[in-house]
Amino acid sequence: MVECLAAKAARRDKRMTIAYQRALRAGEQKQRDQLRVAQRLWIQYRDANCLYYMFGEGTIARVESADCTHRMTKQRAEELEGKEDRN
Repeated sequence: MVECLAAKAARRDKRMTIAYQRALRAGEQKQRDQLRVAQRLWIQYRDANCLYYMFGEGTIARVESADCTHRMTKQRAEELEGKEDRN
C-alpha cells in the first residue's frame, strides 16, 4: 500500500513540477522570484508535515505519511495549475 501511494505521489510530484515550471514562465520577474521562494518553503512544509505522521504509532504510520505526501502534492499541483490559468 505504501509503495502504491509513493508511486501516486511521484506522479503528482511530476504534475506539480510541470505546473510550477509553467507558472514560472508566465509570471513577471518579481512573481517568479517569489514563486521560487514559496515553492521551496512549501516543499519544506509538506515534508515536515508528513513526517509528523511517520512518527505515529504502529505500521499505519507509514501509510498515513505516504497518503499525506500524495494529498498535499496533488493539492499544490492543482493550485499551481490554477495560477497558470489566471495569467
